Amino acid sequence: MGLALLRARYLEAEVRQLALWDGGAPLGAASTAIDVATWRRRGLPTTVVTPGGERLDVALTLPEAPASGSVSGRVICAMLFADVKGFSKLTDEELPRFAEHVLAAFATVLARHSDQILHRNTWGDALYIVFGDVAHAAECGLELQEAMTAIDLPAVQLPEHLALRLGAHLGPVIPIVDPVLGVPAYMGSHVSRTARIEPVTPPAAVYVTEPFAAALALSGHVRLACDYVGHMPAAKDYGRLRMYRLRRS
Repeated sequence: MGLALLRARYLEAEVRQLALWDGGAPLGAASTAIDVATWRRRGLPTTVVTPGGERLDVALTLPEAPASGSVSGRVICAMLFADVKGFSKLTDEELPRFAEHVLAAFATVLARHSDQILHRNTWGDALYIVFGDVAHAAECGLELQEAMTAIDLPAVQLPEHLALRLGAHLGPVIPIVDPVLGVPAYMGSHVSRTARIEPVTPPAAVYVTEPFAAALALSGHVRLACDYVGHMPAAKDYGRLRMYRLRRS
């Protein structure tokens, strides 16, 4: 559904859902009833045809959209990976100022989203953040970039070449308890995929994968948009991914 919305936007076309549905209630976490409800909550038109061929009036009570379900122990999460380009060239004298001004600015942003953050980690200049909701992840990513841009680097005696690179992805991950840190964490191939996006993201930008862009379009978050930038090679020979640049609409 999100992909259909993205495609309609680029074609400047209207988009309509066609559902073959008997009008029955959902029997689980996924069903035609839930798909129709999700689409209708976006205020978009639906044509429903029953198995007998009749048109069905969808002006009826629709089920609530379910929370992200678990399949084989996995949950759907939105993930952000970020690092600061030029960090490795900082001197020992500059590192305390980096922590005081740059990392502290990131911490202020994360504090505003703490209720939505499922997991966070950092090492040096890197950030890894997990959200249960794609819209909150998108807002946080843009706010992190805005916080970095707002820092007057020369005024705090840091090099002007420092810039944040940030990549985001949406996919199924495995919740665990980290035996080393003793905190809840997430792991899986989609965590690795997110980590391979950030190194190829241009400085001062937020790049997201197509699943992330599609989920954001379906969420109905009108203040955010994703612009297609192409089929990009991920870092470390992780394949090519259809990438979008996240922006405020």
